Amino acid sequence: MKRHLALFLQAVGALTLLGLVIGGALVLTAGWWLRMDDAPKKADAIVILAGDVHRAIFAADLYHQGLAPVILLGRAHPGDRDALCDLGFPCYTQEESMERVLRAKGVPPGVLKLYGQDHMSTVEEAESLDRELGPKPRTLLVVTSPNHCRRAKMILSGILGQHELIMSPTPYQRFDTLWWRHQGSSGAVVSEVAKFVFHFLGTPFRSRPAAAN
Repeated sequence: MKRHLALFLQAVGALTLLGLVIGGALVLTAGWWLRMDDAPKKADAIVILAGDVHRAIFAADLYHQGLAPVILLGRAHPGDRDALCDLGFPCYTQEESMERVLRAKGVPPGVLKLYGQDHMSTVEEAESLDRELGPKPRTLLVVTSPNHCRRAKMILSGILGQHELIMSPTPYQRFDTLWWRHQGSSGAVVSEVAKFVFHFLGTPFRSRPAAAN
């Protein structure tokens, strides 16, 4: 009995050590595997995933290159009211900020189309986008942050499987391959790796219960 217990504990220890080595390697190399950068091509629409407004700058670039006639943007959950709003400072919703960037970049009115409501996660964005697009297959240029590309592609592919997804990370948001040398990149890796773990072990944040199939 003692021998079996010792073998069991050794196996558990070996698996734990292996898990730590693999986990450490994945974190260390996150600057490579989190990034995806497909070659842009003609598409039916440009999709800006909610988040950093630098994504809107690149979406405008893609539009001016003539790669798609419309830009789609989901309405993000506004979150808690910022105390600065109560002091009279300008407080724009995320879609208002994106729209202001697009206008500043010369994107004509009417090109931007908003969809959905109160998205709290990429999963909710994908579900709303699926309803917005319908069953007809489309080609989509998906604009997001460099560190968000891998997880976004995984989520979108699972929900928008009939559509072709071209991941187009914004070059206006810095993300270093050697992420530990840059504070912003370090924070992005820590956040994104945690979201990957949560995606596999938890459930997506939702503003409302998921719709029944």
